[in-house]
Amino acid sequence: MPSFFWTQKQDIGPSRRTSHALAYDSERTQVVLFGGDPGGPPLDDTWAWDGALWTQVADTGPSARHSLAMVFDSARKQIVLFGGASGSNLLADTWTWNGTEWTQVADTGPAARSGHALAYDDARKRIVLFGGRTAANPLGDTWEWDGTEWTQVQDVGPSARRAHAMAFWTDLTASRIVLFGGAGANGAGLNDTWLWDGAAWTQAADTGPDPRAACAMVAATSIVLFGGVNSIDPGFPSANRIIYGDTWRWNGHAWTEVQDIGPAPRWGHAMALRKIGAAAGRFVLVGGSSAFGPPQDASLQTGVMRDTWEVPDESAAPGSSPAPVTIQSFGITPPTVQTRVGGGTADGTITLSGAAPAEGVTVQLTKVFSPTEGSLWISLSATQVTIPANTNSGGFSIRCGLELAPMGLGPLSVVVTATLGASSVSATVTFT
Repeated sequence: MPSFFWTQKQDIGPSRRTSHALAYDSERTQVVLFGGDPGGPPLDDTWAWDGALWTQVADTGPSARHSLAMVFDSARKQIVLFGGASGSNLLADTWTWNGTEWTQVADTGPAARSGHALAYDDARKRIVLFGGRTAANPLGDTWEWDGTEWTQVQDVGPSARRAHAMAFWTDLTASRIVLFGGAGANGAGLNDTWLWDGAAWTQAADTGPDPRAACAMVAATSIVLFGGVNSIDPGFPSANRIIYGDTWRWNGHAWTEVQDIGPAPRWGHAMALRKIGAAAGRFVLVGGSSAFGPPQDASLQTGVMRDTWEVPDESAAPGSSPAPVTIQSFGITPPTVQTRVGGGTADGTITLSGAAPAEGVTVQLTKVFSPTEGSLWISLSATQVTIPANTNSGGFSIRCGLELAPMGLGPLSVVVTATLGASSVSATVTFT
């Protein structure tokens, strides 16, 4: 199991809090924190972290709140904040932070809510909002902010939830918003993973971290998730409540647990990626609680923390490790003629580059799918091939077969994706 070594940084700065918001402002190269719940009246202070010191930069702006969401809009070079809660009052206001002051920019759009999530789609220059809760029920709606107004773009996809996590992630094949977990109407944690491509939600995985809510997740060369709690229902038996202190990575296809040394188990913390130059960065984690209590419950105070932790994004740091094995190319040779009602086969090769590490590497083909027919009608042979340890894999080719069951009428395009760690490539083959 790979290791993930957190380092505790400055322990002075923002006061103890949970359910606050954190975002990295790449224009001003600082991590910005706003609001939160100290186990009493919510907070309305704004702080900036430069990697060495916390500085309070504002005490005016949005009203005091917790369970809000905040993200940096790189196209418009500002942080955008939406919603949250103060006592029983739910909020629906939109604010921007330009590094100096807060400005309210909208009071229409999504309904008032708390426990929602925001992510910035850097490919489409939109902020995406999903879910949250009203006074009585979790929500399952999707909205986008274009810098001027909110537009509802979808009302189907992940089940209604709150206290989930979202992040924007891109690889060689696509860019998408990744959503994980949260809590449904009964407060129990969820562990499904969904992808938003700007048009539709697709469920990507239902295995990985244990079901949880109020975890934190941030994207770099992979997505990193930390902590959370298995239920946010105040009536859930305390003996059965689990507060997590584990770290997980998502490579676009699967979750992998990482051996971590650092922050204590917690929920309601916040994370951001602080960039260092063009290629490297550090994951930043702030606050949270090691004890469970409903928002603004005095009993929550015993577990609320104010610590700041960082860990390098090792995969992005230059010179931190030998060059990984990557997929250089992936080709598929289709049959020249495909009958409309019969089956067929196709052969493909994968060419790799780089030196295999001592333990060897494994190439895993993801399930072949068709936009129109789904994935159940196609099977793969040789879906997993292990390259021997210490093998120089430059020019190494793997041949894999695709076996197609009867298809039905009409031409059909099939996308096949080959994945090796965080590297993946796709190819399309059309059957006539």
